[in-house]
Amino acid sequence: MSDDTAVPSRDGARCDMVGLLLLAACAAWTVLSAEGRQARPEGVLLGLLAVTTGYAMGRIAGASLPVTGLLAPAVGVAVFVPAFGRPVLGEDAQAALLALSVGAACCAGYSATGRVLPRACGALALVLAAESLLTYSLVGALACGGTLLVAGSVHRTHGRARASALLAICALAAVGTTVVLARTGAGGAPVPADRLTLWREALTDLGEQPLRGVGPGDFGSGNASSAALQAAAEQGWPGVALLGCAFAWTLWALARSPRPTPAALSAAGALTSLAVLASVTPVLGAPAVAVGAGLLLGLGAARP
Repeated sequence: MSDDTAVPSRDGARCDMVGLLLLAACAAWTVLSAEGRQARPEGVLLGLLAVTTGYAMGRIAGASLPVTGLLAPAVGVAVFVPAFGRPVLGEDAQAALLALSVGAACCAGYSATGRVLPRACGALALVLAAESLLTYSLVGALACGGTLLVAGSVHRTHGRARASALLAICALAAVGTTVVLARTGAGGAPVPADRLTLWREALTDLGEQPLRGVGPGDFGSGNASSAALQAAAEQGWPGVALLGCAFAWTLWALARSPRPTPAALSAAGALTSLAVLASVTPVLGAPAVAVGAGLLLGLGAARP
């Protein structure tokens, strides 16, 4: 899984500044959309803090330990999920961590040199993907498989812009499909009725409060089982736009990473799989998943 094509280090100051401003905008809009209401913005703000903490840890670890920093959390998840995952995390959250770990293992394999370590990273990625079959989460297993497919298909890719655009389209298509299913009643798709009800409720709240939503943490049923629809219901269209911009920035940060192109795209594929999974499940509500997403992004974008 090694690749000799490396991307020269790039000045990421502009990208980092945009990310900082975007984080501030997300936090500010969360507070503004809760202003004057009995809303509870603490959950969203803590989620932003979890992602930011993971990202900072990833940037530090990735700068000093480019390969080990990726392998350590992947191995940890490979051991943790089958041993302790079920009592601690839900099935979808376990699968989300496994998908992120598959991306980390593949990113490590493309970043490593020699023959033995890249092959060991590839074997670890296969083990992690196989473990997703034990979580009883169909969409989670598909997310892990999708991550593995992306990582395996980019081994000779040199251009990042087109691949990043395709990944963005996949995430957008997942959100669009969720909206269509909510409006049409699934049309025979294997979506639980209670989840469809939550999605419809979120769309109803968006229609009634398109600008500010009903307020962070004030969605009637607690969780909409979709990150995009949750943001739409609680923070209106600006909340959805900020969430979309955050994901776009994620792909941009990885596109500017000095890591080899296949390594950066493997991380981008894992985060896209998480975005797809989050469009139909409440996985981003799990702190471990939020920290893991930030950690992988930081590791993938780190400049050794």
